[in-house]
Amino acid sequence: MDRFKVYTHEKLFSEGAILILDMELGILTLLTDTTVTEQQILTPSEMYIVEALLDSYPDYCPHEVMLSAMTGKSLEKCRERVLWGLNNGAIDLVMHPVRNLLARCRMKLNPFDIHVKSMLNTGYIIVSSKRLLSSTATRGERRERE
Repeated sequence: MDRFKVYTHEKLFSEGAILILDMELGILTLLTDTTVTEQQILTPSEMYIVEALLDSYPDYCPHEVMLSAMTGKSLEKCRERVLWGLNNGAIDLVMHPVRNLLARCRMKLNPFDIHVKSMLNTGYIIVSSKRLLSSTATRGERRERE
């Protein structure tokens, strides 16, 4: 396993910005033009959840992937657990530990302008506030035209 994971998601960060996740120390760093513009220390559990979200971007990260990242259990076992929760109306119970962990991750990702959005009975997706603002403006413009 590589110590550093590098992310250059153009839609998420400004041009030339690089997000680096130090897998040994659990440090998330945003570099803009070779200058450190933000840094956060993550617990091991937070680091694995953030890694799963960043690896999935620009797609969503399914519930079973998040559960597997948090627990270290196989994806197959986590998929079975999530399906059980969906089929028995207990998905909130199954995903409760992940939601608690995500609450802490959200606070640490906000300074990077990264927001975690929940997708009902599906998973989670990360977006930047720039995309959130543009989608809100577009909806507002549509309402004004109607």
